Amino acid sequence: MGREYSYPISKYDARHDVLHVYLSRRCNWYYSSSEEPVHDIYVIYDDDTDEIVGFKILDYKKNVDKAREMYPQYDFSLPQ
Repeated sequence: MGREYSYPISKYDARHDVLHVYLSRRCNWYYSSSEEPVHDIYVIYDDDTDEIVGFKILDYKKNVDKAREMYPQYDFSLPQ
């Protein structure tokens, strides 16, 4: 039996200023599709359902307000 996670999960890479947001265990770059609706904000979709399952925000400090404006229903806060 694998480790159980509680979603959503946010991981921040301070060195590269990148926020990864996982909304579901189905958020897997290898088995999902992604699109870049605006520069440096990637939306990850489940291939079977087209459901949003995650985000990747490059240059987080510069782009977080844009992400919040585009997707207000999601939390793009840095993890504690």
